[in-house]
Amino acid sequence: MGVILDEPKHKVLDPSPSLKTVVSNFSAVDLLKASLFTGAAIAVGYSTAPAGIKKQALVACGTIGGTAGFFNAYQNSAGRLMGYFPNGE
Repeated sequence: MGVILDEPKHKVLDPSPSLKTVVSNFSAVDLLKASLFTGAAIAVGYSTAPAGIKKQALVACGTIGGTAGFFNAYQNSAGRLMGYFPNGE
């Protein structure tokens, strides 16, 4: 894990959360954003692809969007646990 030079501005719930802890801390907003990332990427991939490769573009862009959505949700959840984002103290 990287070194963070900023001091937490909120209550620290877990200074070094594991993957399981972070994923179990996903909020409804995190999951909604992840699904919106995925849906938007699928729509862009399908609408911008040439006629012969629409299905492949849909899958590729959906995978990229889903990964981006998961990383965004992970960053927000870990930030809340480590005290860098508001965590409903």
